[in-house]
Amino acid sequence: MRLLAGLLGTVLLAAACEPLPEASLRQFDLSVSSAFEADTLLLTVRNPAPVPMRMVVSSRDAEVDARIARRFDMPGASDSTLMINIAGLDSSRVRSAVSLSYTMGSLATPVRPGVLSWPFPAGRTYEIIQGYGGSFSHQSAYSRHALDFRLAVADTISAADGGVVVGVIEGYDVGGNDPKYRPYANFITLYHPHTGLLTQYVHLVPDGSFVAVGDTVARGEPIGLAGLTGFTNTQHLHFNVLVPDSAEGMVSFPAVFADSMAGSTLKRGDRVFH
Repeated sequence: MRLLAGLLGTVLLAAACEPLPEASLRQFDLSVSSAFEADTLLLTVRNPAPVPMRMVVSSRDAEVDARIARRFDMPGASDSTLMINIAGLDSSRVRSAVSLSYTMGSLATPVRPGVLSWPFPAGRTYEIIQGYGGSFSHQSAYSRHALDFRLAVADTISAADGGVVVGVIEGYDVGGNDPKYRPYANFITLYHPHTGLLTQYVHLVPDGSFVAVGDTVARGEPIGLAGLTGFTNTQHLHFNVLVPDSAEGMVSFPAVFADSMAGSTLKRGDRVFH
């Protein structure tokens, strides 16, 4: 274990001296295709992730945007086709100007938070190295209620609850103590339909996921290996609970663990036994 940690640390340090690659990996392969039928633009969106999505179709061209801007919810693991009237507009102009943005979760899905399991195997004890509102990286609405556990490189990460895998990134091999590394974290996202929560497990080792998008996982099931990719100054597991939010897309949400242990009570230096 120590040898592996040392080797990975050396690789990451060496990589940090090289120009950063393009941060192009996605959690899942959402695809969009377009076609024209007379005065109608047909946009077909394929969502392979088993989680609802909130979509926004828009355009940087003001005239086009006034005609097509539209928000809609899309069910998980489904296809949707939008029909947009573009009479009087040049079709090539419309095609080049249209864009689609999306975020996980639907505001129509009730949030019924339950008790979570610790995100590591039973019988293990780990130290908290950053709690809620931590000054290093837990200040944004997206990470305010995240917890950092001092897992070593290649320690096992477990699902905090049963659910489905809706996102996996495991192809990055760089990291460091600088926000520029934030886009290069490997992580897993799970969706828990019975509670409406999503959970994320961040900083995995390269190729450190045991699961793929669409897999069903059980509470406590091993899903990956901890590491130090992305924005971090030490090896650990960054664990975050997320819910949909109308203003922010998704926001961090307080967690309650076994024995009614509220995440808000955990501070840096506390040790947690599962």
